[in-house]
Amino acid sequence: MRTKPVEPTKLPPLEMLAGGCDFLDDLQEGIWVADGGGHIAFANRALVRILGFEGADALVGRPWRELLPAADVSRLTRGRPDADAYALGDAHLVGRDGHTVTASVSVTRRQNAGQSWYVGSAVEIAAARPAQGFSEATSRQVMENSVDGICIIEERQTVYVNRRLEELTGYSSPQLGRLTLDRLVRPRDRRVITQALTDPHRLLVPVHHEVTVINRSGQEIHCELRIVPAEADGRTVLICYLRDISQLRQAERVRTDFIAMVSHDLRTPLAAIKESISLLADTAADRLESRQRRYLSIAREEMDRLNRMIDNLIEVARMETGRVSLHLEAVDLGRLLSVALDSLSLFIGKSSLTVEQDLPPRLPPVLADADRLLRVLNNLLDNAIKYSPTGGRIRVDVRFVDPGAAILAEPGILADTGYVQVTISDQGPGIPAEFLDRIFGKFERVDPHGPGIGLGLAIVKSIVELHHGRVWARSILGEGTSFSFILPIKENS
Repeated sequence: MRTKPVEPTKLPPLEMLAGGCDFLDDLQEGIWVADGGGHIAFANRALVRILGFEGADALVGRPWRELLPAADVSRLTRGRPDADAYALGDAHLVGRDGHTVTASVSVTRRQNAGQSWYVGSAVEIAAARPAQGFSEATSRQVMENSVDGICIIEERQTVYVNRRLEELTGYSSPQLGRLTLDRLVRPRDRRVITQALTDPHRLLVPVHHEVTVINRSGQEIHCELRIVPAEADGRTVLICYLRDISQLRQAERVRTDFIAMVSHDLRTPLAAIKESISLLADTAADRLESRQRRYLSIAREEMDRLNRMIDNLIEVARMETGRVSLHLEAVDLGRLLSVALDSLSLFIGKSSLTVEQDLPPRLPPVLADADRLLRVLNNLLDNAIKYSPTGGRIRVDVRFVDPGAAILAEPGILADTGYVQVTISDQGPGIPAEFLDRIFGKFERVDPHGPGIGLGLAIVKSIVELHHGRVWARSILGEGTSFSFILPIKENS
């Protein structure tokens, strides 16, 4: 029996959150989103970690007010249960087994398509706050010796800077007091800072940005900027952290260049070896024993697998250096699926797998880069083949996405455009729930000893999102996994 793929829960558009954060799971702050009834529909990894749970399932469905003791809920709402925004300083979040975590909590209510949503933020402060008995002088000394450049801004005025920020920028404390933070970065980075400085009261969720700081000597320094809103004696202040990540970015560039160079240099000898094996198999097949022919077949299969790994490494290197450009055109998805299945027919036959396809009779072309879409199909089909049991079944389903589907309201999706959904399902062992939100990361693997190097799904995600699409996975342990992605239909011009 076919199972209809379940689409991701409809969440408020991410641009409605302060700072327009694109990936809530990348934040260090705990974030939750609750529906109009106050029940949690989404919790990010940081919140799960802060509260000590094993996965988001332990939080989804619970009223968000249960995360706080009754006294803190009362203090948070201050008798205004229908207010659009709450801000609370120190609070005690209730975690796993009733343990409490000190955090700064804020909640805002938003409207989306006639529905109300609550977006909550929890910034863990227990580790950063000095232990009881520490003096204010000790706290200031900790800030002065921080590896981050720190400044505190109130009403657009810099009221405090630490020693590290002076070293980073080359300006003295009095000079920094006369400069606004947005003047320290290159012009194209100023907009994100200006928004926070202009209306800090709306900044309920801390924001992260990568910016380039121009120091007093004119040198460019690549930094990670973190802006955290805080309440001090009833006033809103912004605590800004600048961390120099120039060496980290340089190391990433060196790694990317090395991968690209090695991958390129491996292609020539591998091509020669593959051609030699093919010639040997074609010319000497009649004189070889069955066992020898099987060894040649294994060698050819492994050469194909090595070439796919190299292709993935090169693709990752291109993506990380921003050198990926798409050649978008009308692509026949059905034909491309046939090409992908033909290229993997040897591996399908080796495992005695059955591939079932269900495509609409009149499938319009999709707007895509054919070569990169073929890579997406190859990676997902190869993944299904590797984890399918011998004699198992792989399904490929293509259907039209309902124009009112929640996923079409997500950021990056093209407006007023039809979409198709492709789902590739296997009967493998399945993926534990705690890994489903991680498997699309680079070098992430559920089985550390399994096949592959953990790049295929990361490439799938990057390519699909470059096409203004989305990709996700659903899995039941012991029953299999399905990967789904959506692509825009090529509209008639």
